[in-house]
Amino acid sequence: MKIKTPTEFQSFNDGFCDIYTVKNNKRDALKMRLCYGEKTVSYKRYYTARAAGALIMRLIQVPRQTTIDATDRVVIGGDEYKIEQVQHVADTNPPVSVLALRKG
Repeated sequence: MKIKTPTEFQSFNDGFCDIYTVKNNKRDALKMRLCYGEKTVSYKRYYTARAAGALIMRLIQVPRQTTIDATDRVVIGGDEYKIEQVQHVADTNPPVSVLALRKG
């Protein structure tokens, strides 16, 4: 896929998050540690998710990691989140994975 120019550089300067695998519905083994960038949860995304029975608390982007999926858990600053949705975006600079998180 060709990246449109000029493309705004995506930053990951808001801290580090730990991605864990899940076993028996509990956090299991550390899968990876990544730097992340905080994104704004739009009203549309928030209320659409809420209508579907999910409550999106945070939206973060990490350098693209196609091994992350919705069965993993994310820990940021001691708070644990379930991944509601993962979007692997290839047309950004650099490519990112966007994670929609809910407290859990």
